[in-house]
Amino acid sequence: MTINPFKNNDLIELEKKIIHGLQIKNYEGIKKLSTEGIQMAIDTGEKADEDFFNGILKHGVDNKKERFLFRWDDVPENNRELMKFLIDKLKIEWVEYVYLFCWDDIPKNNEDIIKFLRDKLKIEWVEKSIPLFGYSKDNLSNISIKKDDNDETITIEKETNSIIFKLNKREKKVTLEAVGKAYKYILKEENGKLKVYDVPSISKGNKNKSINITKDNNSLVFKLNKTQKKVTLEIACGISKTKFLKSHNGSDVISKTKFLKDTNDGGCKTYEYILEEEGDKLNIYEEKKDAIEFLKEAIKKEENFLFAHYVIGFIYNELNDYNSAKEEFIKCISIDKNFADAYFDLGVVLKNIGNFADAVNYFRKSVEFYEKTNYNRAIDANWWIKNIEGLKSDGGLGRSAEENVIDVIVEDLRDRKEKLFKYINEKEDKLKNFVSAKKTITKDKNFIVVLRRWNSYTPALSSDIERRKGGGYFLSWDGRGIVIDPGFNFIENFFANGFNISDIDAIFISHSHLDHTSDFESLMTLLFERNDNLPQEEKKQIDLFLNFSSLNKFANLLSLDKSAVRKIYIIQPGIIADLSIQYGFILSPTKAKHRELWGDEYSVGLIFDLIDADDKKKKFKLGMTIDTGYTNDIGAQFKDCDILIAHIGSIKEKEFDLNLNLNERLYKNHLGLIGTTKIIKDASPRLAVISEFGEELGSLRIDISKAIEGVIKDRRSKRCIPGDIGMKISLPEIKIRCDMCSKEKGEDIFVDMSEINAIYFPDEVPGDPGKLTYLCKKHF
Repeated sequence: MTINPFKNNDLIELEKKIIHGLQIKNYEGIKKLSTEGIQMAIDTGEKADEDFFNGILKHGVDNKKERFLFRWDDVPENNRELMKFLIDKLKIEWVEYVYLFCWDDIPKNNEDIIKFLRDKLKIEWVEKSIPLFGYSKDNLSNISIKKDDNDETITIEKETNSIIFKLNKREKKVTLEAVGKAYKYILKEENGKLKVYDVPSISKGNKNKSINITKDNNSLVFKLNKTQKKVTLEIACGISKTKFLKSHNGSDVISKTKFLKDTNDGGCKTYEYILEEEGDKLNIYEEKKDAIEFLKEAIKKEENFLFAHYVIGFIYNELNDYNSAKEEFIKCISIDKNFADAYFDLGVVLKNIGNFADAVNYFRKSVEFYEKTNYNRAIDANWWIKNIEGLKSDGGLGRSAEENVIDVIVEDLRDRKEKLFKYINEKEDKLKNFVSAKKTITKDKNFIVVLRRWNSYTPALSSDIERRKGGGYFLSWDGRGIVIDPGFNFIENFFANGFNISDIDAIFISHSHLDHTSDFESLMTLLFERNDNLPQEEKKQIDLFLNFSSLNKFANLLSLDKSAVRKIYIIQPGIIADLSIQYGFILSPTKAKHRELWGDEYSVGLIFDLIDADDKKKKFKLGMTIDTGYTNDIGAQFKDCDILIAHIGSIKEKEFDLNLNLNERLYKNHLGLIGTTKIIKDASPRLAVISEFGEELGSLRIDISKAIEGVIKDRRSKRCIPGDIGMKISLPEIKIRCDMCSKEKGEDIFVDMSEINAIYFPDEVPGDPGKLTYLCKKHF
């Protein structure tokens, strides 16, 4: 690799690690490395590298959550995020809420209201009535201040002058009528008292294409341009004292906001922001070109700074500035013809432009290098080649990413498809026969068949690893243990993974189907059995969180013995439960599309906003689709989850029928292949775990997950991995346990998710051919 031969080797290795961190979007790691790099560059006198690391630091902290400003659709009903942006980022002070007076204090305490009228509104007859030393009751004796009997008006009078405040509790407003003018203020209830605030006027105009904010003689306007995907902010000059510089590590750096124009002749200051349509919402984001400015400074100091050119191209690609990205990657190849990453990313850019033929060539060139140095990237490059060939066959027109990923999987399945669907159809035929109305027994043959082995609860303690399968989840957060949907064989899986009944503090059930509830009764029996053998002070009680149909299903069981149940909660879609004190999280049940005996409106998915014990404002978002079909509304519920666990169910033949449109091919009661792809794209999680595969998909789980990962790889998401019994994820770090390292060390060893691969060894575990093994690069 052509790198400055005089540069410190430790700097070079640090820069290589940063490139890898960018590719896997490990922003936390990037921040640490960049901070270390800045100090190292200062110590070695490498000015170009100092700029490089500053640029990386800017980009690393500049993830999408931090760039989010406000949602256009929320204004003017909900202005909290808009106000926070204007006050905290642009330092526009005049938009702040200003406290005026307390409505309930009048007429006993009039100091604040008189001060407001005198100092703010400059009402002279009030001002002249105020003596030098304050606002005592004696001082104000020549002014009449009174309320009506309904506490809805305040009247202030002196001689022929008068002011009237009118209260509107329903609209949370106060109107002031004075000197032939009307002023409006807002009403807020704080600590049991009604307080009046002065706020700017916020309204929309031009058919929802502008937001206008005014207060006194100040004004600003946001202008929406959907075609160019941008929002322009214009602020009247000479009004606000906006700060455009902020300090970082002792150096002045340019604010994230893009400054376009500043005139002093009655013009205005203008800024541009990015508009993104996400779901059915319009979200406004800051641009992130500050990092590029630093990196360009690095190139001025060192013209052939390979990594600086690469990162600039990387950022331009994220900004959809494909032509600029293309130039940077071509420059990288001219500097070093063996730089595999430049070939790979140039392939991505050319694919985005629509130059499929050249894109494939560059991906193939990258594979030549990656096969020797980076096997995972070689797999990614080959996936892109297959994906692009699918695009080329359709001319790249009218095809969505979901359709292309299905084509890739169809190609992978071509040799197995007939056998696969033969197996699926045989299973469906068996089910039809089982639920047939025709009896199989006859009058002339009488018998009894034994269909059980152990008593009601001891099978749960089986340690026979060869027979473990089934479903459920166990969440441990803040010292509390949460069981979710204890289906077939849940307890034996739970026990075999080292847990016991005392670890359980709550049980959640999303819907009443047997594969999500079959071990619930056994769990409750085990709890009763445990409590029977212990003194009163050691008995355990748990909370139950059941959807409506599950509550109906288990009503009789729960009415018999309540000694092990502390409280029963009914979970319903859209009804948020703040459990931060009891469990350290906020629960948001989501709408699901899944038929039950009691109807299809009661099933729920789950979102846990897990609260950091050390920083209550910091939350980690864990989403679980549970069983559901796909709609746009269902997908939108999981936006910005850190981890999304998606239940694929099975796949249907109609999903492969390209003669149908995409919505017609959706699986009705489960996500299926298309719904899983779409919901992961909607959520854009850092980690997607695909779970609850149909048994017939056993050998295809890794192929399907890898293909979907290829579709989402340019987004916030980093990995898409199939889930299986025993997969353990450390929260909130999102590290995954390596089965082999853990076996060698005799304890759980977690590694970064970018280092983990799910491996399928059908012959490795006797009696359990469906088991996936999770291995780090050391063992892969």
